[in-house]
Amino acid sequence: MTPDSTVFSQYLSSLPPVSEPNFLENAKTFLTFASGFDLADPKIELKLRHTFHVVDACFYLARALKLSDEETYIACLIGLLHDVGRFEQLTRFHSFDDSLIPHAKLSVEFLFLDGHIQDYLAPKYEAWSPVIEAAIEYHGVFQVPDGLPENLLLFTRLIRDADKLDNFRVKATDSMEAMLDVTEADLSRESLSDYAYETFMKKEPLINSLRETRPDMWLSYVAYLFDLNFPASFVWILESGYMEKILRRYAPIDPEDKKRWQKISGLTRSYIQENCGLSENLSARS
Repeated sequence: MTPDSTVFSQYLSSLPPVSEPNFLENAKTFLTFASGFDLADPKIELKLRHTFHVVDACFYLARALKLSDEETYIACLIGLLHDVGRFEQLTRFHSFDDSLIPHAKLSVEFLFLDGHIQDYLAPKYEAWSPVIEAAIEYHGVFQVPDGLPENLLLFTRLIRDADKLDNFRVKATDSMEAMLDVTEADLSRESLSDYAYETFMKKEPLINSLRETRPDMWLSYVAYLFDLNFPASFVWILESGYMEKILRRYAPIDPEDKKRWQKISGLTRSYIQENCGLSENLSARS
């Protein structure tokens, strides 16, 4: 399958209006790279869809932040390339489990150690290479390191938010069985741990290794909220409606769990509204 195929043409036609003409060629180069993998594998197809949705989110955030055309192009290029390591990870392990090998590490190795960033970055943009590398390296870590230069920090925060925004879409729309290996009916019979509930109510992200149950895992996705950086991200969440769908997909049967989830849902809604208020009425559709 080539970038001229019907499926790939749909991806290309969905690109946001990035003003830099190179971006269309970048997307074609990326799709040529992706065509070397098993496109019949639903996990590969999921990552393709995710990549182009993240590009959209990067473009939206760049506009919201009033970045220049060049900065917007770099933000979208980071979105296009942030998960290239996922393809190799899936080929080796057929898993998204970063404990086997971190996908961001594979992305950085492919692009910067093996030199494939040159397939995408024109010479006039070479000064952006350290920014792109840092943003991709840190897009999935639990906590961004202290002391990053301001420009690196901006683009790292931008891709982290864009990645999470599309993860909310995925959690709202994909099958529960594919994500957690459990039906929604069976999930409703399982309980949150005290750690997960108490951490969330303190408005803190959950540490993956401390999650104890599948509802803990589900709650950890909602808790991405507490690591978002830009008011525009909260506007996107509110207008998309995905968070309400995520909250409804866990409907605990146990009375105590039900009370806890009601409190979690209330805190989630108020937190989104409070942070949208900082956005000066920015609309995700503007």
